[in-house]
Amino acid sequence: MHKRLDPKLDIVFKLLFGGPDSQEILISLLTAVIRPSVPIKSVTVLNPEIPGELATDRGIRLDVHVLLEDGGHVDVEMQSKSRGGIRKRALFYGSRLYDTQLHRGFEYKVLETNDHEILCDQLELHLVELPKLPEARSTEGLQEGKLVDWGRFLKADSDQELEELAMRDPLLRKAKDGLDLLSANPAVQRMALAREDALKMYECELQEREARGEAKAAAASVIQVLEARGIAVPEESRLRILACSDL
Repeated sequence: MHKRLDPKLDIVFKLLFGGPDSQEILISLLTAVIRPSVPIKSVTVLNPEIPGELATDRGIRLDVHVLLEDGGHVDVEMQSKSRGGIRKRALFYGSRLYDTQLHRGFEYKVLETNDHEILCDQLELHLVELPKLPEARSTEGLQEGKLVDWGRFLKADSDQELEELAMRDPLLRKAKDGLDLLSANPAVQRMALAREDALKMYECELQEREARGEAKAAAASVIQVLEARGIAVPEESRLRILACSDL
């Protein structure tokens, strides 16, 4: 019996939703997240390749460009961990996407306003945090029902729950079947295991760096407190304190 892969693992998510035959389920997922006022016309995975050396990659990127029926553009990014700077990065990528739509002779005055009014209605940020999605099962007629179903799919911890979701929606069935095929593939299982190990190592390195940074700041504070109290700190002691990496 093969182990069911975690669709939240970046490489598994990319294989499941980023392939050429995955447009339907990717559009369904993105429609649930974005809830656009007009249908999604197309989605383009900008980096469909899978890196060969997983252990040395800090992250497996899945950048998606969404084109809406009314000509609107959406930039999509998925993160498996909460990292600092998400708002600034979203602003950067949103601005870059907006810039690609400008052309010679573009009337910039359509962007201008004054009197502290809203600048324009051409930019929205949708941030969905998977752990905060409702746990309740979606019911017919709820606006957030489809988003809850996709959230349950990504967080499912049993085959029974996945099968229940698959019976509710043909696209969820397609996603489950795709996940089952990936899970039954020995090569994908090996890639997923290598990726999990690489991410664990990366997290350990981050924690070690943070601990060293905290220890360095604490050592400097010790010197400052001693000096503020008029206690002389010999150079040998100063160097020993500042070199300490054990918080």
